[in-house]
Amino acid sequence: MSTTLSLKSLYKHIEPQLDRVRACVGKEWTDAFQLVYGPDTTPPRLGGKLMRPALCFLSAGACGDENLDHYTEMAAGMELLHLAALAHDDVVDSADLRRGETSLNRLWDNHTAVLGGDYLVARSLDILTKYDSCAVISSALDSIHQMAEGELINFGRKQGELVAEDCIRLSEKKTASLFAVTCCTPTLLIDAQYRQAMHDYGMGMGTAFQLIDDVIDLTEDEETLGKPSCGDITEGKMTLPLIHMKEVMNDVDRAHLESLVGASLPKEECDWVASQMQSTGAQEKVINLCQSYIDSSLAALEKLPESHYRDTMKSIAEFVLIRHS
Repeated sequence: MSTTLSLKSLYKHIEPQLDRVRACVGKEWTDAFQLVYGPDTTPPRLGGKLMRPALCFLSAGACGDENLDHYTEMAAGMELLHLAALAHDDVVDSADLRRGETSLNRLWDNHTAVLGGDYLVARSLDILTKYDSCAVISSALDSIHQMAEGELINFGRKQGELVAEDCIRLSEKKTASLFAVTCCTPTLLIDAQYRQAMHDYGMGMGTAFQLIDDVIDLTEDEETLGKPSCGDITEGKMTLPLIHMKEVMNDVDRAHLESLVGASLPKEECDWVASQMQSTGAQEKVINLCQSYIDSSLAALEKLPESHYRDTMKSIAEFVLIRHS
């Protein structure tokens, strides 16, 4: 079963709300493109799993609010922050593709892509003012702070200087922090007693989500990824599975892996990397770590009352692990 199809089944109770988020985010996306190209422009399609909006609605429901429509703008604001982060990431990573479409920095240029990301951040914060809550705005700003800090900490550091803890910290700040904010922000309007539990759920699930992404980058083909395989190697990024691979490789294999940095890899090289992920035990080691993060997320959910919203959040956390298989 495909990732998208499986998530659709998990989203069945919140599809009307997600449709409204798609419309809201689509309008902001279109407006950004039309500022550059004029009012008759049709922008590239918006794909994505909508996990952050979905978790925003589910968190609200799990905390006791059945009026999920009240969180449409909040969910849309969180997705816009995610899109802005992707636009900035593509500039940092010099990426050509995003979700199977040409990245913003290739459609425009780095300067315009950064401004486009900034525009989406501003629109997100503006949308969130609907709630007339400094705490909601502060929560969103915290995620922006954490994402930027994660990139800045590692900026300029050489591959050989990074250790496993650095990669985990980057996953926590760059990805998990927005998941955590998405899940715990509704509690600011409902019941603050659940704030820590929702934060812990988002951090555990979000960290596992990013680490699984790092595995998938090295093991899946371009059609599945929507971008070239082994992009992290091409871009010279050091991720947790790559660190674990290098730890146990012999000198010849390690030198060959390092020689692949900076070039688009042909299929045979991608296949070699995937086989090394298996033979070195790097893939299994990262998956086992991700299981521990998912376990912590599930434990956090036990602090919430029973509901089908909580059950769906459990299923989403468990689903994160099967994306590599």
